[in-house]
Amino acid sequence: MSKASTSKIREIASSITNDCLALRVRQLNRLVTSIYDDAFRPFGITAGQVIMLVGIVNQGTLSPSELSRILNIEKSTLSRNLERMRKAGWIEISVPTLGKMHTIQASDEGEALLLRVLPHWQKAQDDTTRLLGEDGSVALLNVVNHVESEISSSR
Repeated sequence: MSKASTSKIREIASSITNDCLALRVRQLNRLVTSIYDDAFRPFGITAGQVIMLVGIVNQGTLSPSELSRILNIEKSTLSRNLERMRKAGWIEISVPTLGKMHTIQASDEGEALLLRVLPHWQKAQDDTTRLLGEDGSVALLNVVNHVESEISSSR
């Protein structure tokens, strides 16, 4: 490659590094997720699994595909985590009867786990708010709410 081409490629790469929203969102996701994962590690649960457990508790009983849609999680990621959560005893998965899909719900142990992780969640929430700043935290919530509203209105 010529020196001019290499220079142009580096300029493009630098521009993408500095301005790409996807890159920045992924960086923020990794940083924030690591704070919550660290907080939940003593309980043997990940931030993603806590989010799934909360989604299940909020809905009561639902199918995996409904949870996938609500949380916007790929089905393979959801299935892998649900199986781990079932083995840990945090959720119960019904055996499907003829013509019906299986459903999931939180077990008593899963609900008790949420109570135990709550103070650790609060600390992770506070740490994340400090990292983002109060304005950044509010802005992030507003952006997510706006995007969800836009997506649901276009369906």
